Amino acid sequence: MHFVILILAWITPAVIAGILGWSGIWGSGSAFGEFLVPIPVAGGVFHVPSFAIVAGIILASRNSIGPLSRYLPVLAFSVLALALSLMLEFDRINAWLFTDYTPYGSPFRFDDNPLLLFVATDAFWLGVYALMRGFSSPVRLWYAVPLVPLAIMGFSAVNYQTSGPVFKVGGSMYTASRGEEIIVVYTSSGYDEEAIVKWIESDRKLSLPWFNVNSEHVAIFFTNSMQAIKWGRFDQIEGDSTVATICLYEEDRSIVPHRDYYDCFAGRNTVEQEMAALAASEATGLGRDIDSWYAQLLLCDGVEIPESAATDIALIGVCQGVVRVYPRNVSRFIEKYGEDSEQLTFVRAEAATRGLVEL
Repeated sequence: MHFVILILAWITPAVIAGILGWSGIWGSGSAFGEFLVPIPVAGGVFHVPSFAIVAGIILASRNSIGPLSRYLPVLAFSVLALALSLMLEFDRINAWLFTDYTPYGSPFRFDDNPLLLFVATDAFWLGVYALMRGFSSPVRLWYAVPLVPLAIMGFSAVNYQTSGPVFKVGGSMYTASRGEEIIVVYTSSGYDEEAIVKWIESDRKLSLPWFNVNSEHVAIFFTNSMQAIKWGRFDQIEGDSTVATICLYEEDRSIVPHRDYYDCFAGRNTVEQEMAALAASEATGLGRDIDSWYAQLLLCDGVEIPESAATDIALIGVCQGVVRVYPRNVSRFIEKYGEDSEQLTFVRAEAATRGLVEL
């Protein structure tokens, strides 16, 4: 019997993971085959420790019944309850209990945690073995089994409520204007400027615009609505649930907090928007490509260009490009307009006043 139990204990987590569609620990298509193989390059190697403990207990108790054997069933099923409890998605449960979040389906779901699955299935079959052997635990001890998940969930709930404000990034998106990004964050607190700014500066999941080549101006909206976060209802950020807006601007590396909803992009042009405005207001009448080049030149007036070759600051990148590709632009303009054209005379004159030279 004990060999049958051990075989079942080994294959059960693989069967469960396969049915649930889990991927292998090392990225294989299915966890079923990987969990069956107890070698270092397969997920089954992580099953070996708990399986070895269970196998040792079963083999040690197969021919004798010691005074401690009677406690084996309740101990095994308590470990099973503990492992299953730790597999619960507590973020989902706590969001359902303490916020406006209404989950789709049951609020109780399990994480894809192979280690806890191994422990749970091994504990289950150890408990089954103990009952089949006739080991009988005192009735009063069986009350501990349901108390285990209740204690785990209670601790999680208390920790959620007392560990300070909760911050959870819900998602991000770019606007129609290049360089403008919106990030939506759930917070359990009200407007706490110090706590919010401190979290932004310390959270590594947030990519500040001066470290992100794709963003120049970022609006971070902090909302009390977990429902909007979980269901992706970012159209609700202008409502009463938004308690704070933090504006990040890469050109001066500023973090500007505002209470409630605020439009971070009003009155602050990105590099692309500023170049378009300059090209329109300072049109030379010499061609769109000349206007575009001249707009970049005007944009970079007074900008200190660092010696480093690479940068995530859009303005610095554009100004480095103005200097670096100036000879190439001259060649392009000569090919298009001619060496003695009005366009070339204008370009060279403007470039000379700013120290640009043809190599």
